[in-house]
Amino acid sequence: MHLRRKVVISIVSILFMVSLFAGYQDAFAKDVSKVVETQWLADNLKDVKVVFVDNWPSAKESYEKKHIMGGVYMGIGALMGTISANPPDKAQFEGMMNRLGINNNDHVVLYGPDGESVFTLGAFWLMEYFGHKNVSYLNGGLAKWNKENRPSEGGMKQAQPGNYKVGATDESIRIVADDVLKNLNNPKVALVDARGTGEFKGEVNNDKNKRVGYIPGALDLDSKLNFNADGTLKSAADLKAVYESKGVTKDKEIIAYCQGGIKASNSYFVLRHVLGYKNVKVYVGSWGEWSGLDFKKYPIVGKIVEEKK
Repeated sequence: MHLRRKVVISIVSILFMVSLFAGYQDAFAKDVSKVVETQWLADNLKDVKVVFVDNWPSAKESYEKKHIMGGVYMGIGALMGTISANPPDKAQFEGMMNRLGINNNDHVVLYGPDGESVFTLGAFWLMEYFGHKNVSYLNGGLAKWNKENRPSEGGMKQAQPGNYKVGATDESIRIVADDVLKNLNNPKVALVDARGTGEFKGEVNNDKNKRVGYIPGALDLDSKLNFNADGTLKSAADLKAVYESKGVTKDKEIIAYCQGGIKASNSYFVLRHVLGYKNVKVYVGSWGEWSGLDFKKYPIVGKIVEEKK
């Protein structure tokens, strides 16, 4: 009887340890699937679709000169277009994925000229919004890859057309102006302004906005704070310290905005996929939209810009 009891206890203990270990494996796998290092990519290059992301002519020239073996080029401007309150439609996104040779089940690794290239994580957010969960970000980007003399090639690679189909969009990671308005005085919501201190203070207006400043209650947290000097992501501990010192904590709903949703996507990525925040949204219209709305309804802390005659 005692022997049988011991056997049962041993089996239960083993099952518990196996399940616990499996949980750690799952957690680790999720971490690896979102942020990948250059060595991991070198080891798995044949099993992923690698996409170079940017929106500057110089970056395209850089891609044509030298890029990761097999990687295709995404000019994210073709997806985002002009500043808008809405992300691109399904047909537009499907067309881009198919031109890049991407299918629904592909593991996509996104990278830019360097790790701090904001467009890379803008594309990451778009892919998650359109339901593509199996997508990763290459830490350090092409700069780190080249510094380590890893396999590269030149020219503009033309992919075999894919057969991509968008299902349901993930509306849990997007928010619109009226929802931001409803939460301006909500202590359970943290509003993160990812543009930079100059724009936050209204000292810089690179995009010719009608008003400069920030949305009331917003926190000045430039997306550049997410990166080390070499363009790699800061450690989770360092990032946690930066955001929590400003009151951006896991118990709150986080709304990130910038000028047009791109830098905000960098904050989204770090908060959700590096620090594990569960409720993070991007206000895609961002300051580009908010600054042009009726100021009597959509307040700012700042000033109206005088138009030059």
